Amino acid sequence: MTRTMHRRGAAAAPLGSGARALRLRLARLDQDQADLERARDLLRQGRSRREDDPRAAFELVHRAALRGAGVLVSRANRERRRALPLNVWTALERLGGPEAERARQLAPLVAERARLDRDGSARPDPELLRSHLEGTVAHLELIAERLLEDLPARVTELADAG
Repeated sequence: MTRTMHRRGAAAAPLGSGARALRLRLARLDQDQADLERARDLLRQGRSRREDDPRAAFELVHRAALRGAGVLVSRANRERRRALPLNVWTALERLGGPEAERARQLAPLVAERARLDRDGSARPDPELLRSHLEGTVAHLELIAERLLEDLPARVTELADAG
């Protein structure tokens, strides 16, 4: 068993492997929540710039989508022996199921982003921007639900009681 230290230097009670595993799980959940919140922040910025600067809005929404997908890929990599590819869309495809479907839905949006990168004066297709925004909102909500499903039962009970 590992002894932990209080801030003032006194030894705390030893942590069992179950407590260490729970702490690690909660630390990872905190990181995932922070990444999700960053994605939501990028999405809010993109939404606010949609009218005055659609090009910047598209980029911000795309980054939000990347960050959200990155949460899923990071979580999957924790369970795998071999890490998924670095390209987040390819990694989502490899995960299969709804993640693969999300990656397929993003193919035209990835192509639009590439087109915008090649031509600095181009503006995004308004329908693609709208679609990207709506799809990313829905996907980030799905990710948030998955994160809540992974909360340990005792933590969930505390949240319900509060």
